[in-house]
Amino acid sequence: MRILGEVALFGDLGPTGITKRHAIEVLLDYLHADPKDTISFGDAKIDLSMFECCAYNVAMGNGGFEIKEAADYITDDVNEDGLYNAFKYLKLI
Repeated sequence: MRILGEVALFGDLGPTGITKRHAIEVLLDYLHADPKDTISFGDAKIDLSMFECCAYNVAMGNGGFEIKEAADYITDDVNEDGLYNAFKYLKLI
């Protein structure tokens, strides 16, 4: 088991070797989808593995330093319409 977390109040538990990257790769294989068509959204260190396999990566404004450093774009805080604003920026809506 691995345990990851940004601050003492929050954390993630999961089986060793199963990451968000692994989950996305399994899903892409199942859907016969191309990784170049993927966008990830993250706000914590646990999302970094997901950023490694997606074509475009968005960090939430409330995210930590490491996720922002790895992002292609940093949107607003999740509580300040960050997802909506990112979707508009990416011309998804």
